[in-house]
Amino acid sequence: MNIGIISDVHSNVYGLQSVLDQLKGMDTILCAGDLVGYYPFVNEALDLLRRKNVQCILGNHDAYLLGLLPPPENPNVISPLQYAQKHISPENMKFLKDIGTGHREVTIDGLHVTMFHGSPWDEFEEYIFPDFSDFQKFKKIRADVVILGHTHYSMVRHVESMVIVNPGSCGQPRDWNPAASYAVLDTSTKEVVLQRASYDVEIVCERARQEGFPEYVVQVLQRRK
Repeated sequence: MNIGIISDVHSNVYGLQSVLDQLKGMDTILCAGDLVGYYPFVNEALDLLRRKNVQCILGNHDAYLLGLLPPPENPNVISPLQYAQKHISPENMKFLKDIGTGHREVTIDGLHVTMFHGSPWDEFEEYIFPDFSDFQKFKKIRADVVILGHTHYSMVRHVESMVIVNPGSCGQPRDWNPAASYAVLDTSTKEVVLQRASYDVEIVCERARQEGFPEYVVQVLQRRK
């Protein structure tokens, strides 16, 4: 089976759509959280995730919106959060409430897959970057595949027979490549391929500016190596 893996959509429906177009034919698609935040297409993105039956967990921005976590005093977070609070539909708020957690375990094609937005030790807010100093710590986790999000940086690591994957962000990559980031897992081999999908980033930037969003959320999509 082929499994699509995405994370950190952040209400960027254009980045999300570009990835889902490339994931047609997947047996299932998993999303490691942060469905909302940063960009103004909150209902469009959530509607699309629901329509495509993407299996989602919550991220820290989703938890802020639901009142499960206190948001940081950061205008780059607060301003988009207030926009989402004002514009999200009742149906999409219910969808987030029904997800209810930043952690999920599933068995797919015989593989035990566990998904956290942050980490196994802090499901919402711990960052496990590619240069994390203690991947051996993951030996304590009983899983064949561990999926993480939150960092907006893609990675694949192996700890003995376990595969740890972060697909990066399809809504706001932070590695100076604006193309939407995602991953594909082949369950028969446990091979993970990291991929990118290009789209018209400027449409997102223009709408964000029109809605008065912080300049940071525009500039991070315009960065190039």
